[in-house]
Amino acid sequence: MQQPLRRGSQAILVEDKKLKAAKCEKCGVKIYPPSLLKPHLDRHQSQHRWFLTELKKLRRTMSHMREIA
Repeated sequence: MQQPLRRGSQAILVEDKKLKAAKCEKCGVKIYPPSLLKPHLDRHQSQHRWFLTELKKLRRTMSHMREIA
């Protein structure tokens, strides 16, 4: 039976084995193996760039609507 993990733990418990894990500082998820942390952080950056692009489009549209009114 697995024991619940304590908050802030840096390991994942699977079948009574402790596996090293990396913790994402942005979302708090534990990532196994730790080598996958960089691609995970790259994904956060990609989503942030997409969000800024969409926000820029929305601002441009709202500005255009104000000019028409």
